[in-house]
Amino acid sequence: MMKKLLILLLSIAALSADAAFAASDGYEQKTVLENQRIRVVLITVKPGAESPSVIRQLDRLVYVLTAGTLQRIYDDGKTEVVKYAVGDLIFSDQPEDKKKYLVKNIGTTTVVLQITFIK
Repeated sequence: MMKKLLILLLSIAALSADAAFAASDGYEQKTVLENQRIRVVLITVKPGAESPSVIRQLDRLVYVLTAGTLQRIYDDGKTEVVKYAVGDLIFSDQPEDKKKYLVKNIGTTTVVLQITFIK
């Protein structure tokens, strides 16, 4: 019974997190799998769309499904352009990867990423 309750609570938390990220037109985050060890999400960013600015505290593995160019915009004003190619596999565990920033699609194609967060 406790295990079912825990799974239910984790599912509700995941849906709430996804809803927070759905605030921007053209930006979508959908949880496809979550358990005690990982959380897998699909991120879709249409041209011109941007994500909310959040701190990404967990290490993560990014797999690129659709190529494109995203810009990271940090709260301190620093920017960084990241070009993604289909099939790229990126492990994000550096301090810079965990600062608070938003991403904006500055390219002409919709970018789709599968991100596995490691708990």
